[in-house]
Amino acid sequence: MLQKGDKAPIFSANAIANAQRIEFKNNQWTYISFHRFAACPFCVLRTRELMHNYKYFQEKNIEIISIWPSSIQNMLQYVGQETAPFPLIADPQKIIFQKYQVTHSSYLAALKLLLHPILIYKALRGKYKNITVDADPNLLPAEFLVNPSGNIAIAYYGKHYGDHLPLEQILKSVV
Repeated sequence: MLQKGDKAPIFSANAIANAQRIEFKNNQWTYISFHRFAACPFCVLRTRELMHNYKYFQEKNIEIISIWPSSIQNMLQYVGQETAPFPLIADPQKIIFQKYQVTHSSYLAALKLLLHPILIYKALRGKYKNITVDADPNLLPAEFLVNPSGNIAIAYYGKHYGDHLPLEQILKSVV
């Protein structure tokens, strides 16, 4: 697993909304969020949280890149219906996932999630009832904060399906 201080792998990919080429080159603060699959209610909840708080990321000059192991079609159907002010990237071959070593899958994560009933409630009250799982349903989320020098300032691998760092922790890391 990548750790704080490691050099962040660079990558390029197309955003799903407008096929804009995203070139991650380690030249500014960047928060990279890896999700489970496009219809994951916990991932959609996190994306909405990022969208709602995007202005705070802008105030700190932090770019957000959201990466999903889903097809473009499923992303457009689920998470793509949200108008995100940051790029959403489909990575169905998990090329970027592998570069960041976001490959951990756990059946036990569902049990760990049971310790967070409010999170479960918030995620499951969403609008998606019939979902399509087009990636490993037991894949765990991960997130990275990369500084302008290209070093990882925060490397966080989730312990359950909805496990993400508090946004305040990410924002306070940028001085």
